[in-house]
Amino acid sequence: MALRAARARARQAVDRGAAQRLPAIRIPNFCSEDELATIDALGAEHARRHGPPVAASPTRPNWTTQYLNADGLARERAPELLDRLVDLATDVDAEHFGGRARASGARARCVELHRCGEGSSLADPMHFDSGSIVTLDVMLDEADAGGVFETLEADGALRPHVFERGDAIVFPSYKYHSVSQIEAGLRRVLVMELWQGDEKRANFRSSIARGDDDELKLGVKEAEAPHEAAWRN
Repeated sequence: MALRAARARARQAVDRGAAQRLPAIRIPNFCSEDELATIDALGAEHARRHGPPVAASPTRPNWTTQYLNADGLARERAPELLDRLVDLATDVDAEHFGGRARASGARARCVELHRCGEGSSLADPMHFDSGSIVTLDVMLDEADAGGVFETLEADGALRPHVFERGDAIVFPSYKYHSVSQIEAGLRRVLVMELWQGDEKRANFRSSIARGDDDELKLGVKEAEAPHEAAWRN
């Protein structure tokens, strides 16, 4: 109950309008082919440890997610790549979004590998990554048709973004974003969110900023940091 109330107070402190006025920044060819292969290897190892990728949501058919941060996998197997992604997100945030990620010592909340097949989409134009500060996407494979990354701008326009294999896109987590329906082929993307909390090891998108997520399942109360308040004016 206390945790639910803390989340509600944090949501009220967020100025989503400020996030909509900020840009999404594309960094072409940020990841090399070797780094993309490393991400694929993390996905294979995650499947070996945790089983096949799980459905992202009942509302997103043919879309699965793996949490590559689970049990410290990304930190264990690809620490240099993980640090490089975190550094890029904090650098872009410092240059374009106000620098809250670096100032708060933000860390990786989740490192997700999304596999999106034909007919899938993230159709809600007002989707955002609640509770995080900055989000970074890396394109592994583009769909043959559709699957366009889009942001809903402050003027109400839905803006499509060029996003090609090896590119990174960095944006404020509270900026509205979506993915158009995949009409042909397969789209695969790495998604990493930074938040004002611990680097998480959960095999899900954690909502507990400090402490062990497994302890929450046993009824141990954990403190949630005010990470959503990062967008307060």
